[in-house]
Amino acid sequence: MPMDERLKQRIKAVASFLSKQRKLLLTMTIGTVLCIVSLCVPTAFAATYRVQQWQGVEIVLTSSRTYANPFQDIDVTATFTRPGSKAITRPAFWDGGRTWKVRFAPPQAGWWTMTTSATDVKNSGLNHVKGTVQCDPYSGNLDIFRHGFLKVSGNRRYLTYADGTPFFYLGDTHWILSHERFATSNSPGVASQFKYTVDKRVSQGFTVFQSEASWQARSAQIRITDEGKADEEADADFSHGFTSADLAGFANLDRKFKYIADQGLVHANAEICWVGDPAGFPIFTEAYMTRLAKYWVARYGAYPVIWTIAQEVDKNYYGAYDATTIKKWFAAAQSIADNDAYHHPVMPHMENTDHTTALNSWWSGKPYHGGWAVQWQGELTETGIAQGFWNASPTKPSVLYESAYDHFWTDSRSALGAAYKAFQYGMYGYGYGANGIWNDIYSRPGEPGDYGTAYEMPARYLWWRDGADLKTGDQLTYFKRFYTSLEWWKLVPRFNDNAWASFADTSRSLLSSDGQDTYVVFFFGGGTSTGALNQMENLSTYAAQWFNPRDGQYKNIGTFTQKGSQWVIPDRPTAEDWVLLVRRTGASHSIIHHATARQILSISWPMAG
Repeated sequence: MPMDERLKQRIKAVASFLSKQRKLLLTMTIGTVLCIVSLCVPTAFAATYRVQQWQGVEIVLTSSRTYANPFQDIDVTATFTRPGSKAITRPAFWDGGRTWKVRFAPPQAGWWTMTTSATDVKNSGLNHVKGTVQCDPYSGNLDIFRHGFLKVSGNRRYLTYADGTPFFYLGDTHWILSHERFATSNSPGVASQFKYTVDKRVSQGFTVFQSEASWQARSAQIRITDEGKADEEADADFSHGFTSADLAGFANLDRKFKYIADQGLVHANAEICWVGDPAGFPIFTEAYMTRLAKYWVARYGAYPVIWTIAQEVDKNYYGAYDATTIKKWFAAAQSIADNDAYHHPVMPHMENTDHTTALNSWWSGKPYHGGWAVQWQGELTETGIAQGFWNASPTKPSVLYESAYDHFWTDSRSALGAAYKAFQYGMYGYGYGANGIWNDIYSRPGEPGDYGTAYEMPARYLWWRDGADLKTGDQLTYFKRFYTSLEWWKLVPRFNDNAWASFADTSRSLLSSDGQDTYVVFFFGGGTSTGALNQMENLSTYAAQWFNPRDGQYKNIGTFTQKGSQWVIPDRPTAEDWVLLVRRTGASHSIIHHATARQILSISWPMAG
């Protein structure tokens, strides 16, 4: 049936309904009547675009005019509306020639109407363009689309999905994303270097991809020997202005941002350029940074993301910026907040804690500052550092965004242990980093250097495939399983509070608890001595277990009825790292992990103190 005939019939049906329901209409408000009409008429024709909830749709606009500087000469936005929903306004971005694009991820199912607006009102291809998007409920199994983009929890301690479901942050670090090969690989049997690592981390339970997305490869040798290779990845360089030459770099990032999202990962990405560029190139004015940031939001704001701004930009990239020049990055962050209708978390990547903490941050007072992306290295035994983030006012979530990298500054034991330390300290998130991955060492041993960054190369050389396959990635799967079997967001760090515990080594025994119902202690360092738990509920029944971070197995200690408030903890099974889990069996959320016969230790330990 022709479209106009279908529309006529639909309008006729609506008119018939209105004429037959006069008495009912007299009791309705004008708004109710208009809503009925608006809901009926659109079903007469197909939407311009169709997509599922929280997934992005790309809408192409063709300018009716040509501009000398498309990046600067015109601003275009598209506003999406739906009855009963908050309007979403997305900036459009120039993508070469006369092409502009809008990316939109509907937060609710239903029929959305688009109207564009351009500062050049005479441009019929960009101004007042109409369109429709039919959003269907999400039918897949990826949590980021089942539950929606991220936000800060109500108590401001951790991140949640849009529907309030707690988000478990486990990230993998890729500082030189633009350099990772998307369609080729130098590992036999692997078609894509980039996809191999993403897919592996997804299979291991990771939820976040951390990147310095626009950091150009910095190895001098790659620029000499690899520039002309067919598999070399394009990147953008804004130090000479934004031109059409930079679009190939964005196209490279586009396919990677999309793949990351399609695999269900949140992309914690730094924006615009390498952190030091605005300090070294006068072209990076506050106005230019503002515009570049708006473009970045236009291009990537419809994906599940966290905005981390730039490498170690909080507070000033180790003195590279002063109180005046840092305003360039402040301008970028403000522009991100102003143009991001989804309000993705803004968590600027911090300097190491020996330079910057919650107390001396230059960013914490900004209204858009959503949380702490902490960089903390070493053994992580300085409890006061973690306590400072926990007690900071106003309360904000923190994650251990960067710690010592596996096989670069530390070994696998410490890289794994940092994850447990983070959660025990109330930093509800961990960003893992592996040598060969974070710095993208593409060339195999003995080949000409092809590095994302030449920093400490070749002294700390590890091929990317070997880095991706380090055992720690699998062990982090066990880490995630352990905490997600608990209501981890209810675990409160007890730091060195003697009211809650008495440990033989307070700096290497980290307790968190959910009141008197659940106790979790991470014991690390040498020896097997432990200590005692306090505040136990008298005459309650508890079940105690050891959890092995290396293989994900539980060893039963036993079930006991507590006498008094203190329970003496048995010695650790070995001098390796162990997690103690003690749960009150009467608690409604109690989960007991039943050990197999192989896991049970045939040792009689005291059950009560």
